[in-house]
Amino acid sequence: MAEDLTGYKYKGEDRVFLVEVEDELGAKVLIRPFDQTGGSHTIEADELEVSTKDRQGTDYGDVTESRSFEGEIVHGDVFIDAIKDKMRNKEFVKIYDVDLITNKAEYGMHMITSFDMSFDHGDFATYSLDANLFGKPCKTTLTEIPEGAPGLAGMDCDGNDDGGTGGVEG
Repeated sequence: MAEDLTGYKYKGEDRVFLVEVEDELGAKVLIRPFDQTGGSHTIEADELEVSTKDRQGTDYGDVTESRSFEGEIVHGDVFIDAIKDKMRNKEFVKIYDVDLITNKAEYGMHMITSFDMSFDHGDFATYSLDANLFGKPCKTTLTEIPEGAPGLAGMDCDGNDDGGTGGVEG
């Protein structure tokens, strides 16, 4: 029986962004950029002024949709190089905006408008990505969510001391 989520108050960790990239063999795979710390989804509409003898007001113009997310740079995260390559080659990227409570997601092809990396002394290195949707978003329910960042080396939760299979955050 499905859990009743009536009145549930979402937290930031209830949403994550996934990105489709190509693996070393050229196959498309869905990845979860490691250690995401925040994100946003914005829908904006241009305003058209209406002023006739019969009425005045505003109407909808172009509607645009954008997504942005940020995180800490982790060694071994293929997302960083994949996004730099996509942007340098002027390629669109399929981004999924996922509700981790229900596994429902919206996705679409996005133009990366900016990808910033910051390397401040004394702080973790970070990235931030801004992207605009091309066309309309699609909806789906995912049956599997890719794992986030691996655990720290030396963690021994299951007896094999391999660093774990996925971090709590991600």
